[in-house]
Order: sequence, then C-alpha cells, then structure tokens
Amino acid sequence: MKNGLWLVILMVAIFMGFLMGYSLPPMIEVGMIGGKNEQPVGLKSEVSKEMEQYYQDLLNDQD
Repeated sequence: MKNGLWLVILMVAIFMGFLMGYSLPPMIEVGMIGGKNEQPVGLKSEVSKEMEQYYQDLLNDQD
C-alpha cells in the first residue's frame, strides 16, 4: 500500500513538472512573470512589430 501511494505521488509530480516546463517559458518570454515591473507585457522583439504589420496588411488586402 505504501509503495503504491508513493508511485502515484511520483507520477503526478513528474506529470506536473512536465506541464510546468511547457507553460513557464512562454510566460517568461512575453513578460507575464519575471519580477520586473517596468517592462510592459508583450513580446519585446522587433519581429513582433514586423509580424503585426504583416497581419495588418493582410487585413487591409481583404477589404
């Protein structure tokens, strides 16, 4: 009984660690977590401005 309980706890911990590994990097990248209050939330690279312009152009082409 004891070994079965520890096995379940271990499997849940591994699964939760796997999920946290996939959820934390995107949150850090966009600035949702990181401890710096002076930085605005959002992507900080120039690529995002280029992509925003690209999608804005696509939207204008549809009209």
